[in-house]
This record gives sequence, structure tokens and C-alpha cells, in this order.
Amino acid sequence: MRFLSTLAASVLGTLIAVGALILFLFLFIFAISLSADSTPQVQPGTILTLDVQGPIPERVSDDPLTRQLSDQPDYDASDVISALSKAENDSRISGVWIRLKGSQASWATLEEIRAAITDFRESGKPVIASSGDFGMLEKDYFLASAADSIFAGPVTAFEFNGFYLPQTFFKGTLDKLGVEPKVVRAGQYKSAVETFTRNDLSDNNEEQLQALVETQYDVFLSAIAESRSIDMSQLRDIATSNAPMDAGPARDLGMIDDIRYTDQVVDVLRGILGLEDGGDVPIIDVADYSRVPASEVGIETTGDGRVAVIYGSGQIVPGDAEGGPFGSTGMMASDPLIEAFEDARENESIKAVVFRIDSPGGSAAASEAIWRAVERTKAVKPVIVSMGSLAASGGYYVAAPADSIVATPSTITGSIGVFGLLFNVEGLLTEKLGVGIDDVRTSDLADIYSPFSDFSEQERTLLASSIDRTYDTFLQRVAEGRNMSVDEVDAIAQGRVWSGRDAKDVGLVDVLGGLSDAVRIAGEKAGLGDGPYAVQTLPRQKTFFERLNEDLSGQAAHLYFNRTATDLERKMQEKRALIQYYLSQSGKVQARLPVDLSVQ
Repeated sequence: MRFLSTLAASVLGTLIAVGALILFLFLFIFAISLSADSTPQVQPGTILTLDVQGPIPERVSDDPLTRQLSDQPDYDASDVISALSKAENDSRISGVWIRLKGSQASWATLEEIRAAITDFRESGKPVIASSGDFGMLEKDYFLASAADSIFAGPVTAFEFNGFYLPQTFFKGTLDKLGVEPKVVRAGQYKSAVETFTRNDLSDNNEEQLQALVETQYDVFLSAIAESRSIDMSQLRDIATSNAPMDAGPARDLGMIDDIRYTDQVVDVLRGILGLEDGGDVPIIDVADYSRVPASEVGIETTGDGRVAVIYGSGQIVPGDAEGGPFGSTGMMASDPLIEAFEDARENESIKAVVFRIDSPGGSAAASEAIWRAVERTKAVKPVIVSMGSLAASGGYYVAAPADSIVATPSTITGSIGVFGLLFNVEGLLTEKLGVGIDDVRTSDLADIYSPFSDFSEQERTLLASSIDRTYDTFLQRVAEGRNMSVDEVDAIAQGRVWSGRDAKDVGLVDVLGGLSDAVRIAGEKAGLGDGPYAVQTLPRQKTFFERLNEDLSGQAAHLYFNRTATDLERKMQEKRALIQYYLSQSGKVQARLPVDLSVQ
């Protein structure tokens, strides 16, 4: 009896402790929510700070709790652009301080933010960029070059040595394991499967990737040349033969203005503000300033109606793909997007739609379903596509019906092609592991998707026909949307990847620009006046509490991993997740970009 009473007391004590912890947690969360939701106060002579570290996502949660507790950055690209636009008109903001801490944002995102910084400078207010002790890599320098003054910390690295685009291949690994990829594809440039079937780049793949990296390099050098008044040919020579490896040579070459510690950069800001030595410099960061209403700085929307911005980010998958309480799964699921387009289509106050796409593609069937939603919406109101860093393969499929397509020069798009990928693990099981395999069947075709045998000639012919039909449909969708013939589309398709700049030249993109340009075009087509326009973002994101009961344990593990993992561990996780995705989609037609196209 004493044992039972002790056990009961222990269990009761544990429950009370857990209950108290939960109560404390919710009170803590509630306090954060109240503080995060209030409008920040901005005093005259304030410096707006932009801390650039790690990735800058397309969209972070609107819910303040999710922002506070998740592993996401505190702001997204739209927050930065909006904050800079407001600061340009806000008499209380006296300048911008860009604090570079190792950017991992996409080149397309950096292009949009850099353009917003350039627009801000037209107000006459100064922009200072500094790297402190973090050093300055090429992405950091690209953004910093838009500033009036660039300062790097003493004894810090400086990278300016050209670009490269690494690719990894797993054929040798699969050969050693006794695993054989079974591939059917349409499009001679459709290289997504080559990571499993080759040990190096094919000629077609090398051609398209070289064009991509050259475009990005041109965009980069052109921006630096204009901002720093250095001839492009000189910049190419510096990168090829005299690359500065630290801040000292970069200063001597005129690429930065000076080498200064962070406290010395603060002294520069004091001088701008007319403060005495040691005086506090009032600052406000982008995440907080983004919550300042535009009306507070005299920006009023025009027109009787709104522009809906529908975000579609990540790999395209069918159905739903809601994340846990700490954020999304990073998937572009068809169901929420279709519902978002339906909401925008039926809402009379929404006069136009901007479809913001940042996706490498994915399921062909899901892409078709989203295409249908875009097509139906376009029939009743203008639809403008804004491409982020990626809008390729299935990402282009869903963009094709739009009235106009906007992309940055650095956007990766096109890849109009499809493939099917399965893995034959018979050799792994029988030869490596000694597993016996046998079966019974009702038809010779019953095991067409089996992982335990290779394709027969008949099976390969059937699958090739299915792939070709999907490719023909893809070509037809693009031809209809772009007012081109199928033959004209086929000539620039074949699975080839294009930069946004080159895509405009071949007719796949209409306008070079960012999300703000797409919103402006949408408002103009809807007759909403000169702007700025009221914007509503869709799909609606669930709050922290709505997500709480969905997948808490899994998301907690995800949160811990993202806070502790190294860059290499994250990259390996991404590759592992992609392989797992291919395995899960075995036999399904895919419209997807190659594994990784990150220019470095």
C-alpha cells in the first residue's frame, strides 16, 4: 500500500509540475504575443537596420507567436522591401544600416532587395553597409554595393573570385549498392535524373548550367561596376588574377570604402545624425519597422479594391502539406493553392491576383490541378505571375496561363519537360544482402512499378508513351498561355533551364522585375489607379495554436535540428529528403528541376 501511495503521489506531483510548466509556457507565449503585436514607436533621427544573415524566406508567418518561437528569420523579403519603401517616406528615419552577417539568400531575392535599397537612396538619405567581423562573401558584397559607403572589419575575409555551380552525382554509389535507376524522360535537357544515371555533366546539361552561371555573373558584375564606378573588364581581371582574399586589398582596389570596427561604424552614424561622441544612436530593425502602418508615414492606398498575392513556395505536391506549429513543410501543396485561387476569384473586393511562385516543380498531376485554378481565375480577373528564385518545370507549368509573367534576371525558370524515375533494388537485395525474391501475378504488366525488376521493353514503351503525353500537354499549356505555337515552345523547351534574363529573350517571361513590379502591373490592369494598392496575402496561414496539435513532436525535433545543424548537415538533409521524395513518387510523372542549382 505504501508503494501505491508513493507512486500515486509521484504521478500527481509530476502532473502538477507539467501543468504548471504548460501554464507558464502559455503565459509566456501570451506575453510575447502582446509585445509582438503592438505598433512600434519610432523617434525622430532613427536608423533602420537590416541584419542580413542566413536565408531570407519568401514568406514568414503572420502569427507573432510562430515568428517568435520558430526557427524562421524574423522577416521575409516582402517585409524588407516594404520597410525600405516606408522608410523612404518616413521623416523619422534618417538612414539605413545594412549589417552583413553571412547571407544565404537566393540571388533573385537579393536582386529585389538591392533594387529597393537603390530606390531608398533616391530619397537622399544615406545607406551604410558593414560586415563587422563576419567578413564579406560575394552575396554580401552584391547587397552592400548598393550602399553609399561600405565598411569591412579588420582581418576579415573578402570573396571576389568568380562563380561556380557544383553538382553531385550518385551513379557510382548506386552501382556499389546494386541499385539501378529506371528512367523515362521527355526533353533532351531534362537533367533532373542525371544525378542518378551519370558521374558527370552531360553536354546538354553543361551547356544550360554554364549559361545560368554566366548570366548570374553578368548581373553581379554589372551591379558592382555601376555602384563602385569600376569597369567590368577590370572586375573580371580582379576575379581572375588578383582576387582580394581579405578586406585590405579590397579597400586598395576601391571595392570598399574603408576598414572599420563596428564601434567606428557607429561613429559614422553619429556623424550623420549630428550626435555627440558617445551619444546613443536610435535604431529600429526591419522586423519591427515592418509593423508600422503605411498610413502612419503618409502612404495611402489607391483604388476601390485590393490585389491578392498568392504564395506558392516549395516542391509541388498533391493534396495538403500543412506543417506543425513551428512553420510550414516547405511544400507547394495543391489543395491550399486551389482554395486560395477560389477565394480570390469569388471575393469581389479583390480585383487582381499576383501569383508569387518559388518552386522547382514536382508532381505533374498537382501542377495540372493548380494550372486549372490559375486558368479559371484568369477568366474573371487579371492574374500576374511573379517568379522568385525558382519557377521551373512544374513551377513554370502553373505560371503559363498568367496574363503577364515577371521575373528577375537571376530567376531560374523554364525546364519545360517531364520524367519518370524508379529504382530497381533487386541487385542490392539478392546479390548484396542475399534476399530471395519471387512473386505471383495475373498479368505480365502487374509489376510495372516494382522495385524488384528492370523494365521490360513493353513496360518501357508504355511508360514512355505516358511521359510523352504529359510532355505534349505541358507544351500545349505553355503554347496557349504564351500565344505561341507548340513547335515554337518545343524549340525552347526540351527541359532546358533558363535564367530570367534569357527567358525574356526567348518569350517565356514578359517583364524583368520583382514582386512589387508584379503588384503594380496587376493594379494597373485592374484599373486601380497609380498605386500603391491594398494587398491581401493568401493562402491564410494557420496560427501557432491552430498548428499546435498537428505535429508538435516532429516539429520540435525539426526546430532543434535547424538551430544546431551545420551548413553541411543541412545540405545533406536536403539531398536525403529529395531522394526520399523520389522514392515516394516512384512511377509518378514528375516535372521538376535538377537537384540543386545554387550558384556559389
